[in-house]
Amino acid sequence: MTRGGVFCVEGQWHQDLNARSSVLPTLELLERMQSIRFIHRDVATREELFYFLDRWLLRQYADYRVGFFAMHGEPTRLCLTDRHTVELDEVAETMAGRCDGRRLYFGSCSILRASDARLHDFLAITGAALICGYTRDVDWIESAAFETVVLNVLANGERNNAVEQRMGSAAWAPLAAYLGFRIVYANGRTWRPDTKPRIPAQAGAR
Repeated sequence: MTRGGVFCVEGQWHQDLNARSSVLPTLELLERMQSIRFIHRDVATREELFYFLDRWLLRQYADYRVGFFAMHGEPTRLCLTDRHTVELDEVAETMAGRCDGRRLYFGSCSILRASDARLHDFLAITGAALICGYTRDVDWIESAAFETVVLNVLANGERNNAVEQRMGSAAWAPLAAYLGFRIVYANGRTWRPDTKPRIPAQAGAR
């Protein structure tokens, strides 16, 4: 069976050039486990982000149906660096009508803490099947462990609700709830895990 394809654009997590934080080891782990194939690109400016999104949406990359946005975030805003931010609405305009059936995962703090209407507009504009991510500030290590499963299921699950089914299970629902994980579907439905654990202070957030 052909492994699912993941296209990842990663922002610059730190101002310090010696810092080595990256989602690349997670992608490499999944690839070595023969779970996914991936393309990874670093972005530090709006122009770089939009350039690589435009390339990803060419027909030749149609089998890379999962888009992974790995960067700092705020509600409805991606933070590429400490100086450069991009609104979700701008991302939607860049990808307008070109994401038919694709699944978008935002590995960023609080990016999905937005109204249902705004996120449904994003899906309507882009044509994507779903958007998922976090409504809270998340810890780096905890979210990295979580997204090894999320990315595998997004890339290989036949149904769009495959992630919901896995992350709603007894094994994963507590962590999904702890991280504030949320899925919004193009059909108008939204999903969050039922479990509501007590949330301690976060450290090393995205």
